Amino acid sequence: MSSGFIPAHGGQLRELAAKFGVPETSLIDFSASINPMPPSDSVIETLCELVRARKILTNYPDSEYGELKEAIAVYAGVDANTIVVGNGVMSLLAAALRALLIGRCLILVPGFGQYRQVLAASGAGVSTLTLRAEEGFSFDHESVLACLKSTSAQALLFANPHSPSGHLMPAAELMELQRAASDLGVTTIVDEAFIDYSPEESLSQAVAKSRSLVVLRSLTKIFSMPGLRVGYAVVHPGVRAALEPCIPAWSVTSIAAEAARLALSDQVTITTARVTNAVESRWLTSQLLELGIRVFPSAANYLLLKIDEGSNGHELWRRLIVEQRVVVRSCANFEGLDEHYFRVGVRTRAENQFMLTALAQSLKPGNR
Repeated sequence: MSSGFIPAHGGQLRELAAKFGVPETSLIDFSASINPMPPSDSVIETLCELVRARKILTNYPDSEYGELKEAIAVYAGVDANTIVVGNGVMSLLAAALRALLIGRCLILVPGFGQYRQVLAASGAGVSTLTLRAEEGFSFDHESVLACLKSTSAQALLFANPHSPSGHLMPAAELMELQRAASDLGVTTIVDEAFIDYSPEESLSQAVAKSRSLVVLRSLTKIFSMPGLRVGYAVVHPGVRAALEPCIPAWSVTSIAAEAARLALSDQVTITTARVTNAVESRWLTSQLLELGIRVFPSAANYLLLKIDEGSNGHELWRRLIVEQRVVVRSCANFEGLDEHYFRVGVRTRAENQFMLTALAQSLKPGNR
């Protein structure tokens, strides 16, 4: 793991600009995995009209978020009674840990670094199972179940698609694992922040039959609204009754709730985002392979890359920022990875081509 400066999350352009002495506005961000298509004009125009009318600012939010839950129910194909709305996936995770009295949780690494922070803040112990790059960051049921038994974990937490690799486990396989974990008295918590690119593999519709399954989903990734912190959990109605009291009142603003509701109904933008991402991801993968970079198969809107072991990964990352104004996500601070791994968001063709040119220039023998 590199000892150099690396932000804890993607998208930290202000921090990077200050660190490396470059204008923030000059940086092109591939470190945050956000749909490059911004919210549609119709969504923005409707929000502007609501703001001009003032009531969305002067009235309290609906404490039940009824209209938003109905929109989520239609979008995800679930019952509105299984939905809990919150201020992003991590706040929902924290609430679930409290509601379910989780004392120890098994996480799969590498993974989203904030899992540990949320678990620690909730007073839960952490056990880990390391996924291997050689196996494409997949995991077999027997290893997970054996680890659950040996650590006496009460919960299993992982992302699908996996972060940072984008590896997608089929829903049928995960349901087998979830049922086996449930037989051990273990709650399975699945972070589906990027499942919108492969919605057919979501476990959302399975929660109605199981109290030991919690599905966390984001309303900011595919909808390109990370500045509005909106997420939701899909859980058994009995679990919802325990979870909702752990969410602070009015945790989602009226503007954020309405923006999410409008975006959920914008089926044209959603479909276009999925199709465009699939096309660009395939093209970008082929171009990166031609540069001699290993690319891991991904079902999300990002790609995990690995450069040659003999290259200086931290220097490459720095040169891309300082000389090319391209920000990729160094994965040196992901548990189980090192400075030779990078994650790049899939953006527009022009932006992707710019990033490829910058990489090719920075990878030239004299620049390593």
